[in-house]
Amino acid sequence: MSHEQASYVTLDVFATERFKGNPLAIVKTSGLNLSQHQKQQIAKEFNFSETVFLHDAAPDQNPRVDIFTPVNEMELAGHPIVGTGHLLFRQLLADKPNPPTELTVITKAGPVAVSYDATNQVVSAEIPHNVRVHQQEAPLDRIIPVQASLKAASDLRGLPETSAVVSIVRGVTYVLMDMTERADLFAGLVPGESPTPDLDEGWSPSFTGIMFFRQLGSRVDGDTTIWDLRVRMIAINLEDPACGSGGCSLGAYLALANGAEGRKHRFYINQGSEMGRESHIIVEVVLTEEGDRVQSVKLAGEATFVAEGKVFVE
Repeated sequence: MSHEQASYVTLDVFATERFKGNPLAIVKTSGLNLSQHQKQQIAKEFNFSETVFLHDAAPDQNPRVDIFTPVNEMELAGHPIVGTGHLLFRQLLADKPNPPTELTVITKAGPVAVSYDATNQVVSAEIPHNVRVHQQEAPLDRIIPVQASLKAASDLRGLPETSAVVSIVRGVTYVLMDMTERADLFAGLVPGESPTPDLDEGWSPSFTGIMFFRQLGSRVDGDTTIWDLRVRMIAINLEDPACGSGGCSLGAYLALANGAEGRKHRFYINQGSEMGRESHIIVEVVLTEEGDRVQSVKLAGEATFVAEGKVFVE
């Protein structure tokens, strides 16, 4: 009995060295009419934080993607878009007479403009955004039950009593917990369940994770404020080695909270070190002239190819 097969590649995104960064599987559907159930099964089999299903595009159309975690579909996620950009620019479109350095990828959250710096092998993505800082912050006693290391800690001094809750778009939300003063507790975090913050009306249901972060310093370079951050993102009983949408949410929030310092903010984010998968993420946020809204969000990073093969489609 023959079975249909789909080709796939895997990449480590936000890294230049294999087995670092955030693993990503990209399944090329090649005309296969995969059901939602089939896509979810394949994503669960890979068990990466996200798996992309890349659909064929006619010559005059933009490539379209579906993004799945092992348990649900996502409208938008950062590292899948950057990783897909690397596959498109460096392999699928590289043989064209004049390979493009800019294109648009269609996601469930809308079109995403991506560009490629061939010299540095960096893909940048203009992230769709509808930034919402929810009215009700997440109290510490709602975070402790889903983070065993905090539940076991005898001293929680230095942790904020409440943490901001921010959606980068509808359906993608993060609790942002500042652990700058507690490097020891930050180092001891473990995978845990997703939090259940109270979202503003009309913003549920949503994927929700916790971005634990430490501010390592900031400086001004011309008209841009530069931030250095260490982060860890935990949700659905997994830790993400590199979380693009979480980095964008955190960057948008910090830029808005510090809008008086200027409109332009660049964030250099280190993530995944505790997992042995060090990742380097760049997020650029530009605020409106008034400094009270986000005008643009750009996510950028490198990637390296790891594996390729075929997966049977039942």
